[in-house]
Amino acid sequence: MGLTHVSVKVGNPANGRRAEDVRCLVDSGAIYSLVPRAVLRRLGIKPHSTREFVLANGDVIRRRFATATFEY
Repeated sequence: MGLTHVSVKVGNPANGRRAEDVRCLVDSGAIYSLVPRAVLRRLGIKPHSTREFVLANGDVIRRRFATATFEY
């Protein structure tokens, strides 16, 4: 059993000309997509909210959220 990756074009929804190809790991059970902060900064995408997540060990972490377009 191996890992599956896909190349997607991540874009700034406020500026359709700003997009970048990113290699992403496929996780069929994932609810959210993760993109490196450096990519989002280059595209001018800024966080709009923060959410909390409970990890399997009970720890609570906070992560910032932003909106991006994905083309695959």
